[in-house]
Amino acid sequence: MINNELILNVSNYLQEHNIKVSFVESCTGGALVSALVSVPGASNILEESFVTYSEQAKIKYVHVKKETLEKYSVYSSVVAKEMVEGLFYETGSALCVSITGNCGSNETTCGLAYVGIRYNGQIHEFTIEENGIREEVRSKFVNNIYEKIYQIISK
Repeated sequence: MINNELILNVSNYLQEHNIKVSFVESCTGGALVSALVSVPGASNILEESFVTYSEQAKIKYVHVKKETLEKYSVYSSVVAKEMVEGLFYETGSALCVSITGNCGSNETTCGLAYVGIRYNGQIHEFTIEENGIREEVRSKFVNNIYEKIYQIISK
């Protein structure tokens, strides 16, 4: 389950500090941006959001190199970093967030994601491993990423 209080805290901080945010999501399929727009004031801070589920979309919208995908696959920190760099190039948002990975299936109990967060010219990369069925894993990924966002922006 998405932690709405956490999302509200992040949203309020972004609004108070006039920080624009953009997302590029793969395995979460828009859950990050959906969580943000579920709280009041998102229109004040949300710049753009992309769901780049396929390799072709990653190449087309956020300039992930085909060679990178061939060498590392979509399930890699290298791809997450290229996604967040491409997102910044396209949007110029002060806060850019990328995620790529695997949420598992309804029978699978493990998900693995790679995340990039670009803020103040610095890229923070991390890996998330969560257990649960697919929708539980997606929610855990969202909560984990918003916790990281809050840690990074409120330093």
